[in-house]
Amino acid sequence: MAIAIILLIVGLGVGAGATYALTHLPTSAQSTNALCYSLFVTNPGACVSLCTSGQTITLGMLLDLSKTLSDQGTRAKDVSTLAINDINSLLSGGGCNLKFTAAIDDYQLDNNLALQDLKSLAASGVQVVVGPLNSGAAQYILSYAGSNHVVLISPSSTSPALAISNDYLYRTVPNDAAQGVADARIMTDRGATDLIIVQRHDTYGDGLANATRDRFQTLGGHVETIIRYDAAAADASTLDWTSTLTTLNTEFNNAVGTYGAGKIAIDVVAFEEFSQMVIKAQSSFSSGSPYNFPWSTLPWFGTDGEADNGHIITPASTGTLVAQVKIVSTLFSTSNNTKSNSLYSSFSSKYSGTTCDSYCLGAYDDLWLGAMSTIQAGNNGTAIQAFLENYIESYNGALYGVTGPLSFQASGDRTPTSYQIWKVVIQSGAPTWVQAGSWDTASDAVTWTSVP
Repeated sequence: MAIAIILLIVGLGVGAGATYALTHLPTSAQSTNALCYSLFVTNPGACVSLCTSGQTITLGMLLDLSKTLSDQGTRAKDVSTLAINDINSLLSGGGCNLKFTAAIDDYQLDNNLALQDLKSLAASGVQVVVGPLNSGAAQYILSYAGSNHVVLISPSSTSPALAISNDYLYRTVPNDAAQGVADARIMTDRGATDLIIVQRHDTYGDGLANATRDRFQTLGGHVETIIRYDAAAADASTLDWTSTLTTLNTEFNNAVGTYGAGKIAIDVVAFEEFSQMVIKAQSSFSSGSPYNFPWSTLPWFGTDGEADNGHIITPASTGTLVAQVKIVSTLFSTSNNTKSNSLYSSFSSKYSGTTCDSYCLGAYDDLWLGAMSTIQAGNNGTAIQAFLENYIESYNGALYGVTGPLSFQASGDRTPTSYQIWKVVIQSGAPTWVQAGSWDTASDAVTWTSVP
């Protein structure tokens, strides 16, 4: 049945978050299941069949719960409980006896483990997997996902190398071509004319470092060097950091004579290992050369791998060092609405002391997108992928979740709009992440609420 109108209604009063309701009731439709005909009109037959089946369909989740994205992974795991409850409440409230559940695997940022987990989920019949969180794992498992028709929906994979049309990976976050532009503009806005990039050497780090370098040069800046470190060793907490920081120290001191200490930006593309890097920098490079930790009089600059990450500022002794460099970091900006505000409240009430950040909201939306795509197309990965491709081609932006309108580029990556800017400060005696401003895609302009 052709879609005449697709509109996502936010505010059906189900649970804490957004409710994905594709609404259009054909005048000729006489349904035995009002929910299907009122919400899912692209393929009501599939919906009616599922809603009378009594099935419980499993959505997989590939999360890091124990390594250097564990702060993000834990929030995604926590919000999945709210998402599944809200989805099932909507269905049962409409007389649908279909249920969803989530199967969560901790792949520990290990590519081989991610692949084994995906194979296990696929063998159990899972057709949609939320995750993985990082681009390295996504790249590693994408071929298997495509060959076996398992749809991946990631809230946080951002490498431009995975911006591939008509594949089995969909990302509800923009890829880093946009973030590189944002980061370069933020650094030049603060007066930087020279740049040293320190990055984890993986698909994510390489893509974002290169995008930032290219844009910084286009804006007239000079890039001193890109210093790459072993991402696997950093994730395993076996990286010593001495070589990386010695190179940083040398490069900075050599550049000061040309550019000045207040004009050299240090940009770090990292995950939670950033805290270990700062500890080592302070303990080993605070004396002995003209310019020591924190080297530049500019704040250090970071990325979405660091922004609003609680583990980076824990314990307080580490957070105090991070506050010293501020680590001004970008994070994709969601569009707040009444349902996202309600989710913030429900999340913080259920998980005391924790906030639901952009990627947490994204994980919530990803589960909804997976569930609603399943109901639209049937529990079949090939059909679900075809539905998502048709959505991108014909109805892009009609879905509206807790992150805002779900508009995708042809590659299946979210269309970029703006980025939040976060920094670490000492607030009430404790190191704290605070929002410092924003960057807008359309204008390439930075707006500060708290200049770092």
